[in-house]
Amino acid sequence: MSVMALNSINSWSNVTEDIFNQEILPLNQPAILKGLVSHWPAVEKAKKNNENLYQYFSELYVGGDVRFARIPANEQGRFFYNKTMSGFNFKREIAPLDKFFLEVLSNSLQQHADVLALQSAPIDDYFPKFADENSFELFDKNVPPRIWIGNNAVVSAHYDDAENIACVVAGKRVFTLFPPEQIDNLYIGPMDFTPAGAPLSLVDFNKPDFNKYPKFKQALEQAFTAELEPGDAIYIPSLWWHHVQAVGGVNVLVNYWQGGSINGHKKPVPADTLLMAMLSIRELPLAQRQGWKAFFDYYIFSDQIDKHHHVPDEVKGILAPLDEETQKALKKWLISQLK
Repeated sequence: MSVMALNSINSWSNVTEDIFNQEILPLNQPAILKGLVSHWPAVEKAKKNNENLYQYFSELYVGGDVRFARIPANEQGRFFYNKTMSGFNFKREIAPLDKFFLEVLSNSLQQHADVLALQSAPIDDYFPKFADENSFELFDKNVPPRIWIGNNAVVSAHYDDAENIACVVAGKRVFTLFPPEQIDNLYIGPMDFTPAGAPLSLVDFNKPDFNKYPKFKQALEQAFTAELEPGDAIYIPSLWWHHVQAVGGVNVLVNYWQGGSINGHKKPVPADTLLMAMLSIRELPLAQRQGWKAFFDYYIFSDQIDKHHHVPDEVKGILAPLDEETQKALKKWLISQLK
């Protein structure tokens, strides 16, 4: 990046499950987990050379074509829209893993070549024995790993509604992160027309246009940056914006998303409420929106401990912590309202 963030992310070594849950998670801050997965066989192979890495995954591969993105060389690896924002600057292709991986290896050796990227693929679909050989203890054991393979790709700043731990297997990754409240300074694009599902910043971090995006300077003042080597991992709290740049040729990253909507949870997620608010609140007059903001602050965003102590327990209803029966009743009522 030509403009560097001002703040470094705190780095932790020898992180155990207890340290992560008791010391890192409560901070709600990004954290570098230095050498967290350096013991992985996949990382050990990658540190030797790319051929060893390729051989390792080829042996784990159970077949089936992979779906990947191809970014033309002149786009410098950035997943983005086309110049008119009527479409995207990459195309999707399908090929056997061997063919894809060999082209990644070849292109990584060239200065001017297409960038290929297999993104967020469920590891169990292609490498089902990976998790057995490369253990991960910090999240729930049921959280499925996902893999990202490619050469020097750039993913624009976006957010996940889940807790994220990303582990570098091969190559290097440069992360630039922003707290959720910097959304107003990042010039976020469309919500329902995006290159990869999540809304992303329209600012080109490698060549920021401060005349077009002047508030981005304010975002940079609150930004954090980190460069990860093979074996390192990074914890990204839910809703933190993150820009990710792969450098150094062949890159492999494995990540774990816990919670949120990503892994198909049936429980309603906050993003559903945001869409509902667009339907029911956004077009109201300003005075009414401000009134509803006060209600949301009172009922949702403020500390609810002892908030309603003046209401007898037996009549608190939905003011009390929601049990399973009350949640079902609320869902049923909301469904009837949407009809």
